[in-house]
Amino acid sequence: MMFVVILLWSILFAPPPPAPPPPGEQVAEESPRPAPEPRVPEAKPAAPEASEPARTAAEIQVDTGVAQLTLSEQGAGVKSVSLLNYHQSLEAGALPVVIAPVPGTDALPLETRLHRQGRTESLKHVTFSAASTSPVRLSEREPEAELKFRGTLADGTVIRRIYRFQHGSYAFEVETQVEGVLPKDGDAMTLLWGPGLLPEEEEPNQRQGQTGTLPRSYIGGKIFEDAPDEVNGELMTERGAVEWAAQGNTYFAAILIPQEPVAEAVTVRRVREDALEVGVRTPLAGGSRQVVGVYAGPKSYRLLEAVDPSLGKVIDLGFFSVMARPMLRLLVWVNDWVKNYGITIILVTILIKIVLWPLTQTSYKSMKGMQKLQPKMKELQTLYKDDKQALNRAMMDMYREQKVNPLGGCLPMLLQIPFFFAFYNALLYSIELRHAPFICWNANLFWVGHGICDLSTYDPSYITPLLMGASMFLQQRMMPTTTADPMQAKMMQFMPLIFLFFFLWAPAGLVIYWLVNNVLSIAQQTLINRTGNEETEKAEAVS
Repeated sequence: MMFVVILLWSILFAPPPPAPPPPGEQVAEESPRPAPEPRVPEAKPAAPEASEPARTAAEIQVDTGVAQLTLSEQGAGVKSVSLLNYHQSLEAGALPVVIAPVPGTDALPLETRLHRQGRTESLKHVTFSAASTSPVRLSEREPEAELKFRGTLADGTVIRRIYRFQHGSYAFEVETQVEGVLPKDGDAMTLLWGPGLLPEEEEPNQRQGQTGTLPRSYIGGKIFEDAPDEVNGELMTERGAVEWAAQGNTYFAAILIPQEPVAEAVTVRRVREDALEVGVRTPLAGGSRQVVGVYAGPKSYRLLEAVDPSLGKVIDLGFFSVMARPMLRLLVWVNDWVKNYGITIILVTILIKIVLWPLTQTSYKSMKGMQKLQPKMKELQTLYKDDKQALNRAMMDMYREQKVNPLGGCLPMLLQIPFFFAFYNALLYSIELRHAPFICWNANLFWVGHGICDLSTYDPSYITPLLMGASMFLQQRMMPTTTADPMQAKMMQFMPLIFLFFFLWAPAGLVIYWLVNNVLSIAQQTLINRTGNEETEKAEAVS
């Protein structure tokens, strides 16, 4: 029954594609005039001409020790971001993961837009002047750096941009100052990240969740995940006290964390089928300064929560996230001692099995009792085949006489489901498993090893899924038959084959988890069967 529940859950409760937003939550960016309502329509970004002579924009390289960023005088924006500790593959000489820019677009990954008097101006068309274009390389001796830019709009407005970086951090700070113009009510500034994040160059069946990005924002203590479906359609706006706005794929994320003033809205637009543009909007009235923290890096809860405690919520662990987050922490903590995530998964699976042992024991014993009643149930079905009410009464009388609870096998099993799915999601979305070896020869970042060299992708030898399928078949043969329905019994016989098909291309870490869990369940069922047989023999000897 556990297998049926899991299969139905994966079908009925699979994460749906982003739903179109309710009409009341959208703000069109079409009108050039300010609207009287609080939701201010925005004009499509205009391209103001810089008052300075056209010149070639210089680029500045920044190395924080964990990330390589390229900043450009064009728009005073970030042009590219490479993650030095994460590589695109396990092949020799694999390049670092580049999460920006996305190929096929000339948009800056990090862009600022001004909203003044009903017009929207993008700063990406303005050529700024950098105070210094020398490369920046941070270290323990020089842990911090500040880069300054200055640009002038056609109307004389001066824009100053300051970046602040720290050694060993994926986070940096962006400060934008508007000078020369007195802001009016309704004027605002939006810092955007997009379009999207660069998906990894992997085969489609090797890694899950790398086909695009999804938005995730934290506003007023609530998570928002909606995104528009139509490419270049209406701008979706969520208003409130914004704590952060993010977009990410399975393993990496770009997060905007407004610091001052308090951001008033998060904007989301789909610019490509697989790419979004996410921004945080802050008012200019009463000030002309915007400070936003930016995190561009791995979705590691330790790294995220070191920046801000709430950033751990960027990792979407599904419906059972309340349980999955502690399990993810447990997984990382155990691996700090073990230093092998394959062994860590085995140990944590054993621990979960020990915790759930009483529930499983109750369930197995109840199913064993139901199995003993199968002959009597068939007799009653034959006797009352034309009277269902009489059959139900007779069966309930039988359950009372034999002291068997017909739901005793299901309820304890259902109580275990949250634990199984919580750990399942913790493994599925854990960046710690990415390129983490289990049993691997020559497993490092410069050689392609043999065996299970990456727990986040499928087992290339297919040994673990085959063992998992065999263990599931053996477990099913040992489980007591609790149904007299031949059709249902026939369907259950095919469950190992169905699960084997699903797990052939599942991440190896997940397969190891299910394999170990099946082996432990077989051991527990063997113990129960042996104990039950001994009790039966004693009862027969007494009688």
